Amino acid sequence: MQGSDQERQGAAALSDLFEANYERVVRYIAVRTGSRDLAEDLASEVFLRAVEKIDTFQWRGIPIQAWLFRIAHNLAVDHLRSNSHRKSSPLEDADFVASTDNPEAEVLQTLQREELMKVMETLTPGQREIVSLRFFGGLTSTEAAAVMKRSNGAVRELQSSALKAMRRVLDSKNQGSVEVSLEAEERRP
Repeated sequence: MQGSDQERQGAAALSDLFEANYERVVRYIAVRTGSRDLAEDLASEVFLRAVEKIDTFQWRGIPIQAWLFRIAHNLAVDHLRSNSHRKSSPLEDADFVASTDNPEAEVLQTLQREELMKVMETLTPGQREIVSLRFFGGLTSTEAAAVMKRSNGAVRELQSSALKAMRRVLDSKNQGSVEVSLEAEERRP
């Protein structure tokens, strides 16, 4: 009877883990792959692998979320490697944007996401990874460090350099668009 109690407690813990982290894992993978549908499929695979390997998880002071995101990272990388010949545009799925009653807001949100994805393409792979983990996966810097197998300080430095690089790209884009609109203003009769 005790074995069944442990099994029920284990199943409940895995259920809680799924509920607390599924959407975060989906967002993280969607940013990495550019596809919400694929992200949902891979996220399901993440949790399937977690269930299969839960007996191998050893507590080392690192949250179990970091272990899940490490599985997600590996699955996303494997998928991207095996499909590197196929070029897909980020956010190609229309259902990535939540449907609202305000089509204008939807379009603006889609454009902002597309611009963000273009800016992220200018980052190094490590910078893209930390931005994806921290801001789309919602991990703490400690959890992200565990996923990336780097020190906490190295992750914070990488995040800082990524944000500075993104800011430079966005600033240069904004200056370019301002200059174009100023040139158009100067040409008006």
